[in-house]
Amino acid sequence: MRLNRLKYTAFMLCVFGAQHLAQGQEDWMTFPAQKKDTNKVKHVELQFGAQKGKVTLHQDSRIDKISEFVRTGEETMEGIQIDGYRIVVFFDQDKTKVAQQKANFLARYNEHKAYVEYVAPNYRVRVGNFRTRLEAEALKSELLAYFPTAVVVEDKIQLPPLPSETVTE
Repeated sequence: MRLNRLKYTAFMLCVFGAQHLAQGQEDWMTFPAQKKDTNKVKHVELQFGAQKGKVTLHQDSRIDKISEFVRTGEETMEGIQIDGYRIVVFFDQDKTKVAQQKANFLARYNEHKAYVEYVAPNYRVRVGNFRTRLEAEALKSELLAYFPTAVVVEDKIQLPPLPSETVTE
């Protein structure tokens, strides 16, 4: 008997609660939502035949200095850097071992640049400046005989030098 009263009470609370919520949401289907007497929705017609306007820009001179300051982050001591690929050939916590492996790489492949970078807790030897992953993978396949842990990674690279043209007369 007591269980039936609890069910009946819960049912009545749900019915009266739903009725109260329904009364509070009378205009829930109108879009855009309008508040009565405070905001009126204005409709503007586009005039495609209107004459073209003229825009005059008045800019503070300090904005150019700000944009120069922001752009300084793009350049490093090696020059402007772009998105590209490098090969991590060796990493270790011992800086002397890393320096030896860098020298080992440069002795075999002196046409490529090598960089030592510290990312806690290891020093890493990264080599090359490759614009595409395919170029990096080609060198990596050669390096695997000497550096079996070599892996291609995305990195900021230096702009590759432009080939100099020789003029023949």
